[in-house]
Amino acid sequence: MGAVEILPDSALHWPIIWPGVVEVARSEGCRLRAYRDIAGVWTIGWGETENVRPGDVMTQDEADRLLCSRLGEFAQNVEALLARPATPHQLAAMVSLAYNVGLAGFARSSVLRAHNAGNALAAARAFGLWNKARVRGVLEEVRGLTARRAREAALYLSRDSSYHPPLDALPDAAAGAMADMPAAEPESRMAASPIAQSGAVSMATGAIAMASATSADVRAVATGLGIDPLLVVAAVALIVGAVVLWNRYRQRNEGWA
Repeated sequence: MGAVEILPDSALHWPIIWPGVVEVARSEGCRLRAYRDIAGVWTIGWGETENVRPGDVMTQDEADRLLCSRLGEFAQNVEALLARPATPHQLAAMVSLAYNVGLAGFARSSVLRAHNAGNALAAARAFGLWNKARVRGVLEEVRGLTARRAREAALYLSRDSSYHPPLDALPDAAAGAMADMPAAEPESRMAASPIAQSGAVSMATGAIAMASATSADVRAVATGLGIDPLLVVAAVALIVGAVVLWNRYRQRNEGWA
């Protein structure tokens, strides 16, 4: 016989729709005695880390009410960042993301930027940018975070009031055992993208070559319009770099990694 799933009290006045509460609860897990998470942060209840000290304990009712209060704070802060209205499902998904990565992280996320631009599909894809964490000092994709981001994206796009992610989509959900998952790292900045960096290098190389080739009255008007080959190489490098950078920024704006 499987373990009984523990969820918060559904009778409380939740600030987001119940499927969003279920997502947060299943992903965070609940412990009634303070513990250190994988990053060494003291945690209690449904993933609460604020003002938690060693030895703290709470009842299930206290944990549920604290989660309800905290989700209310997150919902209010997330809504304050929205330039466009959100459906109940969109708000719940974004609150779940913000609860996990922090409000500061959400505020600079591609999810928020795409939502405010009115591109729901790009916003849904951009949830997946928050699936990495430092494990033993190495930044890598974490399967549990990838799964959580996929469920949040599905919730964001859903219009079915009865929708909530299936239990079998959540690793170890029956045991409520995701509390030790490492914190998600912020989505990578475009400046850190190897593709964007290569585009910038290409542009810089072209600019340097162009500068060296166009001195002395533009090399006497490119040697009587015979055109210096270096100018051609420089121009190609500039164009290639610009195209690479433009496509990379377009991909990020569309929510791709």
